[in-house]
Amino acid sequence: MSDLSLDKLLQKAENKLQDVHEIVQEKAYDFIGQAYKESIFVSITEGFRSIEHQHRLYSQGRTTPGSIVTNAKGGYSYHNYGLAFDIALLDNDGKVDWTIDRRWNKAGEIGKRIGLEWGGDWTSLKDYPHFQYTFGLSLSELRSGKVPKKQTPKASSMLIKYGDRGNHVQLIQRMLIHLGYSLFGGADGIFGSSTFKAVKAFQQTLYLQVDGIVGPKTLEKLYNNFNKTMFQITIKNR
Repeated sequence: MSDLSLDKLLQKAENKLQDVHEIVQEKAYDFIGQAYKESIFVSITEGFRSIEHQHRLYSQGRTTPGSIVTNAKGGYSYHNYGLAFDIALLDNDGKVDWTIDRRWNKAGEIGKRIGLEWGGDWTSLKDYPHFQYTFGLSLSELRSGKVPKKQTPKASSMLIKYGDRGNHVQLIQRMLIHLGYSLFGGADGIFGSSTFKAVKAFQQTLYLQVDGIVGPKTLEKLYNNFNKTMFQITIKNR
């Protein structure tokens, strides 16, 4: 499978987004998928960043060798609270391409369209790879201990994506298996590459948008088809 497949890009992103807020994670996965439709290949390079790491980055170009890469000291970046991620864009060969061109502007537009703030809009030090979602919280509020709300179960059930885990994922996996889709590892409650492929195959069969994301329409079709086959089995066994 090509390193530029959407599946591969999402797999790589999962590792980088481990300690990022769950809603920011969802937005990152959505961002990668929407950019992919525009033939823009996004690789997540960094998610959560410790305050100590932030201090080291701030020192670069000031008290340590290298170029200045940030104006934010430790505790003064949304990375330090799991509310930001950085990206790189890949060329058609899967290599990182830092050339600032129309693709970066388009990536910025896509990010903003799904509610992210883009560092490419900043005036003091443009940060094209940077995206953040602040929940309306200032850095001073975050430093004082205020935290954003957790995602509600209702919101989570409406948009189930690659990287998600839990009973809601396991339910989807069981329905897919019952409908004849093969899942490596079975219904393990982890939305990995096998589940992603099965969801896309189901969507293609039902003429839905083939994005591997279980939104309201895909979920409705899953339930309807699952219930229909269960009803047919019941009638057959009478």
